[in-house]
Amino acid sequence: MHTLDEDRYVVYIRFDPCHSERPDAGEEFVAACSSYEEAKRVRQEYHGVAKECVIRYVGVSGGGD
Repeated sequence: MHTLDEDRYVVYIRFDPCHSERPDAGEEFVAACSSYEEAKRVRQEYHGVAKECVIRYVGVSGGGD
C-alpha cells in the first residue's frame, strides 16, 4: 500500500536562478519520482527547455549512530 508520506524525489523547474525572492518562489513542480534515477531522467528531459531543474528529496532522512 502506498502512502503520501513515502520517500520520493521531486523535480522542479527553476525560473529564477538568482533567487531574487524565496529560493522556491520561482519554481514550478514537474514530477514526483520514486527513485533518484527516475528524477534524473525527468530532469534530462527538460534540459534545454528550462535553464535549471532542481531535484529535492522528500522523506525521512537517514539516521546514523
